[in-house]
Amino acid sequence: MKAKNLVVAVDIDGYIAERTKEKSYDFSDFTPIPRVIEKVNNLFRKGYVVIYYTARHQRYYESTYAWLIRYGCEFHALRMGKMHAHYYLDDRNATMEELINI
Repeated sequence: MKAKNLVVAVDIDGYIAERTKEKSYDFSDFTPIPRVIEKVNNLFRKGYVVIYYTARHQRYYESTYAWLIRYGCEFHALRMGKMHAHYYLDDRNATMEELINI
């Protein structure tokens, strides 16, 4: 498959942003992780369809979108909740071996 045909779903919380206050959903309480944002931006520039997602409630859409723009994230869409994609970049990923041993 060529990059332009591939969708990359990128988790926000814990992957491109770190929470500075426990249990906060206010993005003013999140710190960007620039090196990860730049890597995702490179995927965007190579032609991948980059869709940021978060499991947060829809009411956080506008503040989440504004945070992404403020920190230079290049993307095609923002989705609230998990979605279908060819790849997931997520802080909660596990290998098959890890899952089998749970």
